[in-house]
Amino acid sequence: MTSLAEIQKYWNANNIPQIWYSKKKPLSLPWFNELSKMRFGIYYPYLNHDAEFQDHYGEDILEIGCGAGTDSVEFAKYGANVTAVDLGEDQVAMTKLNMCLHDIESPNVFQADAENLPFPDNTFDYVYSFGVLHHTTDTQKAINEVFRVLKPDGHATIMLYARGWKHYIKRCFIHGLLKGRWAANNFSWQAVYNECSEVNGNSPMTRVYKARHLRRLFSQFPDVKFQKRRMGEFFEYKPYQTLMLPKSLQNITKLLDFESILGENWIIKAKKTEVIESGSLLDVIFNHY
Repeated sequence: MTSLAEIQKYWNANNIPQIWYSKKKPLSLPWFNELSKMRFGIYYPYLNHDAEFQDHYGEDILEIGCGAGTDSVEFAKYGANVTAVDLGEDQVAMTKLNMCLHDIESPNVFQADAENLPFPDNTFDYVYSFGVLHHTTDTQKAINEVFRVLKPDGHATIMLYARGWKHYIKRCFIHGLLKGRWAANNFSWQAVYNECSEVNGNSPMTRVYKARHLRRLFSQFPDVKFQKRRMGEFFEYKPYQTLMLPKSLQNITKLLDFESILGENWIIKAKKTEVIESGSLLDVIFNHY
């Protein structure tokens, strides 16, 4: 049974996401700026739209798993009232420094467990968590907490890992079957997922989801939409400075929308409000101006 202590210990030091994006002086303003440039320009360009950075001026928002603080800074730049939490003290310190270097006050950045958020019910207009909740001990409990702390008219954007091309080809087929890790782990696919995920591997817990899993995890939200994003390495960037697919092949994958089937990230939009009933097309055409 994986413990929160194991997870906290793993996501520390060299495993803090993004820190390998820049070779500039660590923890300097140019270093943080390059992390942001690489994150939003190369590795996750879809976040410029999907994270809703520009849409929450004056609102109370919560980021769960702030890491290096890149996304929290972006929300704050556009005037949101940001609260940011992370399980690791190094990540909290890094986020505070990032905000300080960008002249942003950070009184609401502190350590917290996603499964037991230290906030009253109905606190936030918007909750955001990117690539975090699939690593905790009880993802369902963490998502229940997201629902609880949202205001009645609030909504959340959550990224969880999807079973895309990289999962099946690299993680399952190459590492799991060809290299024998599935058999070596007593035929446990979950153990393979843990060993063969993240930059440095051997994560204490990495869950990778299908659509049916999401429907169960977010069942208490009355309005949920999700889509696959990110083809990732070889398609959008050169992994370890090797190569990218030719532009012609990239254009074909975009034209055929391979991302919606083979993408490696789920972006989930979950609203706490009731779904608005669909209108009548005939009413729209004949009875509305």
